[in-house]
Amino acid sequence: MYPLEVRKVMAVLGGVRTVGSSPNTPVERAAAIAQGLPGAVVPSLAINAPPNRPDARRRVAALVTSTASLKRWARLSPAASERAEHLARIVALAVQALGDADDAREWLNAPHPLLGSARPTDVSATDLGARQVERIPHNIEYGLPV
Repeated sequence: MYPLEVRKVMAVLGGVRTVGSSPNTPVERAAAIAQGLPGAVVPSLAINAPPNRPDARRRVAALVTSTASLKRWARLSPAASERAEHLARIVALAVQALGDADDAREWLNAPHPLLGSARPTDVSATDLGARQVERIPHNIEYGLPV
């Protein structure tokens, strides 16, 4: 994983108010994910979709868990929590690399040729996909070939 402050990832998930705690280390973040994050992190993640496209917000939310599961359970499963963390990490990396939340939102939701023309948000829901996507903003931030 590329260098990124835990607090930035947690801020994308909605911060202390939404998560209910403030993990400050990767170990604490892993423990919060294993317990299951609150379902309220899903709308916080969906905010990172383009504001004028409600279908994009539903798509981002669906990458984490189904609408039925969100309605049924107050907490996400550990697997859904992990998907939410992957997406939050990618959002935080994009904002860090591009320097602007609007530019990051646009980049996250546009097809990318290095991802087989898939959107970074779509690819980021899995661990392997998140690792592929992480490389791109990291290289942008450090001026490396993309």
